[in-house]
Amino acid sequence: MTPEAKPSAAAAAADNPQRRQLRVVLAVALVLLPVLAHVVYQSLTALPGEVTLATGPEGGRYHQFMSQLGRELQQRGVIVTLRPTAGSIEHLKLLKGGQVDLALYQANPMHESVEAGGQAAGSGPHQVTFIANVYSELAHLLVRRDADISSVDDLAGRRVSLAPRESGDHLMARVLLEHIGLSPSEIEAEFIEYSQLEGRFKQGTLDAAFVVLGLDAPVLQSLVGDGHCRLMSIPHRDALLRRQPLVDTGTVPSGYFAVRPRPRPEQHVNTVAVHAELLTRKDVSSVLVETVTNIVLDPSFQKDNRLGELLAGKATFARQHPEFPVHIAALRVYDPKLRSLVDPQLVELTEGLRSLIASLLISGFLGWRWWMRRREHRETHRLEWYVELLETIERQQIQLDSGSTSAEDDILELQRMLDQVTELRWEGLNDFSVHEQMEEESVATFLNLCNALTSKINAKLSRARLDRRFDELLARDPGPG
Repeated sequence: MTPEAKPSAAAAAADNPQRRQLRVVLAVALVLLPVLAHVVYQSLTALPGEVTLATGPEGGRYHQFMSQLGRELQQRGVIVTLRPTAGSIEHLKLLKGGQVDLALYQANPMHESVEAGGQAAGSGPHQVTFIANVYSELAHLLVRRDADISSVDDLAGRRVSLAPRESGDHLMARVLLEHIGLSPSEIEAEFIEYSQLEGRFKQGTLDAAFVVLGLDAPVLQSLVGDGHCRLMSIPHRDALLRRQPLVDTGTVPSGYFAVRPRPRPEQHVNTVAVHAELLTRKDVSSVLVETVTNIVLDPSFQKDNRLGELLAGKATFARQHPEFPVHIAALRVYDPKLRSLVDPQLVELTEGLRSLIASLLISGFLGWRWWMRRREHRETHRLEWYVELLETIERQQIQLDSGSTSAEDDILELQRMLDQVTELRWEGLNDFSVHEQMEEESVATFLNLCNALTSKINAKLSRARLDRRFDELLARDPGPG
């Protein structure tokens, strides 16, 4: 081996521990990889732990339906939060803001609702998407039974509720007012929630109200079924249908709310209807959307919630005329042929897992390098402490060469220094591992310095003892003279 080759060999020997540690880290990562993949797969394919549902106002069909849907999700281990709201327009804002995960929305022909929907369904992480139509909502003109209102012309100057401004009912009320030729300024407009309607009608402080509800809504059953109010037909309905493509025909059969002692309503009521659409966001878990779609299409759920149109029309009614893009997970339920050989959920999982593994490996490598540098710095600091003590002893033994002290004092001082070096060497041997002593050049250098200083002190100690012996002989036999 040439002299030039020796430093390279020493450097390679010094690098071997680091390489071995890196191999250990990589081996541990490979062992944990299947476990990590399983955990990530479970987290990505499981239902989310918490879901927030917008329920609309209490007493409405929205609240009734969303409460039942929430119970279905709770049975599957999901924590459900029900958030009461004013209605459809607020639902769009909450969905777009990422504050709720599921909400019902009333398809509405007003230009304002189209704009709101366009904004909510625009690009971005909270893009609003469609899951299913769940039932039809009928536009009802409720009139207090003793208000002496026989036609829509009699609404002028009366106290009429146009529903809260954040609701889809309010927009539909404006459509109906425009259709019958009345402006809000021609009536005493109020904006009353469902829960307040019954009290206002009973007190006689409200004459009429526009509401858009499913026939099974509790507030409608109470107001019409108990006889506080009656329903009026929408005049010239066909003209309204021709102008508004999102509006469909609707009819309330005679006797739907009560048959005896008098049928309520007494005769068929002609009105218009819109779909109640179940909406979500594009970024909501595909597992959740697929689960909810299957719940909505389950005949048992439809029967329990009296979703007759959905039960009869099935998927055809559920996906009819969506006002927003259909969520990809709902599409896969409606048309299983859209499922590719590689499920998009698995593609997302693979991409997410690949990124996670790469991030973990990079983080692990950087962490390993930081730890190695920190250890080297700590070892350097330890060696500096030992070397400084050794240098102090070295200077002290050099000062003994000045001859200012006696041989006896030199012997005592040298013996003390020798004990210090011996103790320092033993501390170093205990502090540094056998591997460091064998492989680390700096540790080996320190030990060599200890040995060299020990030899130097021993030599001086031997010389001082010899000088003392000569002094003793001279004192004993001073010679002639």
